[in-house]
Amino acid sequence: MREARARRQIRVLVSLLMVLGVGVVLYKHYVLDFPLLTTETQDVWQIEARISFDSLGGPVEARLNMPDPVDSVKPIFSESLAPDYQFRVEQEGDREVAVWRAEAVPEGPSQVVLFTELFFSEKPQYQLGKPAEPDPLPPLSDDERAALAAVNDYINERQLVGEDLVRDILREINNPSSAIWELLQRERGKYSERLQLAIEIMNFHGIAVRLVRGVELKDRQRNRPARNLMMAYLDQQWRLFDPRAAEPVPTDTFLPFQRGDEALFEVSGAEDSDLEFSVIKVRRASYLNAVEDARNNRSWLVDFSIYSLPLGQQSTFKLLLLIPLGALVVVILRNLVGIRTSGTFMPILIALVFLQTSLLAGLILFLVVVSVGLFMRSYLSHLNLLLVPRIASVLVFVIIIFAAIGIGSHKLGIEWGMKVTFFPMIILSWTIERMSILWDEEGGREVMIQGGGSLLTASLSYLIMSNDLVADSIFLYPEALLILLAIIISIGSYSGYRLSDLRRFEPMERH
Repeated sequence: MREARARRQIRVLVSLLMVLGVGVVLYKHYVLDFPLLTTETQDVWQIEARISFDSLGGPVEARLNMPDPVDSVKPIFSESLAPDYQFRVEQEGDREVAVWRAEAVPEGPSQVVLFTELFFSEKPQYQLGKPAEPDPLPPLSDDERAALAAVNDYINERQLVGEDLVRDILREINNPSSAIWELLQRERGKYSERLQLAIEIMNFHGIAVRLVRGVELKDRQRNRPARNLMMAYLDQQWRLFDPRAAEPVPTDTFLPFQRGDEALFEVSGAEDSDLEFSVIKVRRASYLNAVEDARNNRSWLVDFSIYSLPLGQQSTFKLLLLIPLGALVVVILRNLVGIRTSGTFMPILIALVFLQTSLLAGLILFLVVVSVGLFMRSYLSHLNLLLVPRIASVLVFVIIIFAAIGIGSHKLGIEWGMKVTFFPMIILSWTIERMSILWDEEGGREVMIQGGGSLLTASLSYLIMSNDLVADSIFLYPEALLILLAIIISIGSYSGYRLSDLRRFEPMERH
């Protein structure tokens, strides 16, 4: 009865651990955009918006329209680089505005700077909502009506729709040899006026258009003015176009700061104000971007995780998180395969040493130290020492062996011999003592079996723990340890035959 209840509890516990572990891992990957490997990188854009002006000697207020939030645009952080000004971000309707204020600014040149870091999780899709019905065309002059008729004939003749219509209208407006341009030259000589007519024509043909201003995301841009683009509503989404080039612009190469009639920036209490942008692109680990984005969104999975620790301690935990992998290998080999090892934790510790020394060098150093230690321990057994002094003596011998191997390998030019110090001295001392007692009680064959099993287990653990994909996945998703725990508990409840038992009972089966 008690055994059946324990098995039910184990099944419930294992199910809960698996569901919780898998659920958190999927949530972090698909919702928080955590990558699969720490080696994956992303482009991070560092944008500096600088407002320069000449102060009049009194209070100054500078305002900069902030980019509208877009799901795929992930801001890492923003900060003001104007220490003499009070800075805050104000909400005005559905948009955010960066505001700098100072009660008294000395007369003369001054500036405020907003520094922003961001990255794109994917190509942004601007969600401005479906546009309203286009307004009717305003009153036009005779030349403008003639130009409009020529444009309509041009559109109907070529059966232009969608992107082709937008591009061809812009090409006609930009082409000085076009008859349409000649008709408009007297009425709308400025480019902005001709562009406005082009927008009115597109609206008339059912394509909503908005003008936008912002920064071009191009590496190593310095002190560049805001770029003017337009957004057209095509195929149920807003798309960017360069009016002068009459070509579409990828949405991940431009960050709009102003749309429509919004003010891009304003400065009061000063004159001769100007706005310039500088842009730098850097490569950064994707998981760092995901961590910063989750921290900005106040995700508890990041606030209460190893990512909140300093980088040095994160490196330590990255190594510690590998230990459960070694424990899983030990459990599988001992409980399912039937391999005998010298203790439970010694193979794991040896595998950790192999991570520092490499597998071949670690095996050679381990065999040398343990072999010499066993020889010295056999000598101590003839002296009939008490347990504690005997183990202390073995510890001293181990240190002497370490020093001898280190000095000898250095003189011989074998640099990997210096890595013998990575082996934990206390564990090696206990291992030598345990193997020596085992030799006395059960003979050298059992020592070879357990020693060989320990080295085999440690080697397999090393191969798994040294795999970059496995190590990165455990570091990025520590919640996967719940899955490992569920597997270990499941194996712990297994009471069937091991693989080694099949060989042991083979004679009985033949009989």
